[in-house]
Amino acid sequence: MRSTLILAVLMLFAAGCKKASSVYREKTTRVRTAQLEKRVFQQRIPLQGTVQPVEFAVISAKISGTLELLKADEGDFVRKGSILFSIDRQVLKNQVVVKKDEIKVRQAALESAKIALKIAEITRDQALRDFERAKNLSRNDAISRSSVESAETDYKKALMAVNTANAEISNAEAQLTQAQSNLAIAEKNLDDSTTVAPFDCVVFDKFVEEKEFVSTGKNILRLENINSLEVVCFISSVYYNQIIPGETAVDFTVGGKAVARSKVTYKAPGIDPESRTFKIKISVPKEAKLVSGMLCELDIILAEREAYGLPESAVLLRAENRRIAFTVDPEKRAKSVNITPGIIDSGYCEILNGAELLNERFVISGQTFINNGSLLVEAGMEQ
Repeated sequence: MRSTLILAVLMLFAAGCKKASSVYREKTTRVRTAQLEKRVFQQRIPLQGTVQPVEFAVISAKISGTLELLKADEGDFVRKGSILFSIDRQVLKNQVVVKKDEIKVRQAALESAKIALKIAEITRDQALRDFERAKNLSRNDAISRSSVESAETDYKKALMAVNTANAEISNAEAQLTQAQSNLAIAEKNLDDSTTVAPFDCVVFDKFVEEKEFVSTGKNILRLENINSLEVVCFISSVYYNQIIPGETAVDFTVGGKAVARSKVTYKAPGIDPESRTFKIKISVPKEAKLVSGMLCELDIILAEREAYGLPESAVLLRAENRRIAFTVDPEKRAKSVNITPGIIDSGYCEILNGAELLNERFVISGQTFINNGSLLVEAGMEQ
């Protein structure tokens, strides 16, 4: 009887120990792990900008008259140097002919003035000889005093005639110069009556119709070079020294995906003091398939490098702005390691000290439920 009682006590004790062992079994956490991933990291500034033509012009009438020819219509592609329109040319041609004839008249008048000067100079020389002879004869009392005075008067008149002839020449030269200027103006007006395309372009707007009368300065056409486009953006002044024209890369994006790459072509020489922004321009590559007036999305690439990284969620913040990530040690327990973060890009964090952690398996899912030394169960290791 006694032995039976002892056996029952032992059985109860064994059952209690088994129950206690199941109660104190160590908790495990199911996690997913991965090694560091090598990828390209970009430090980007997302922006929006308006597409504008690099070359554009509003062409207006340089002279007044009837628009006798308008060769370009809206939507037309026009080559550089092709005629766009002409304003009534016949009157202008007639004016050129009149001005040329006027020059011939002025040239003839100048020639006549030069001949008159030569005649006046001959008369003056003869009058001087007569005056000198009269003075010599007067000393010998061969002629009267009045004859000498008459010879002197004739000489002075001859001098005045020479001066007058010189003045006529100056006047004729001035009139000829004026006539030549008038011809140049008439020829310029004739040239201005026909306007050609200043660059390869498309006609975006037409403001008048053929045969209308237009005044000087009246807008006729608006032109844009659709093969040379740029985007104009305004960016915070804090990035001023990081933007370098000709070097800073720009990605054109659609739905967050890069579709074309270009470069900054222009940076304003200063910062607007009110908005604390500055203007930049970016050339539009053809593969971006943008047209003038569009609002487009783009990313300014301030830095771009290949490096090792982890999903951003795997990097945890601790006191004093310290960053850690959990790895799995050989005993399947969590071990925290210090992380030096770099660029955050597309949900991934660049690990600047990644070279020393290449062989580690990092917890990338379930990390918020573990601490140092937690027992882990790996759901699967991602390579």
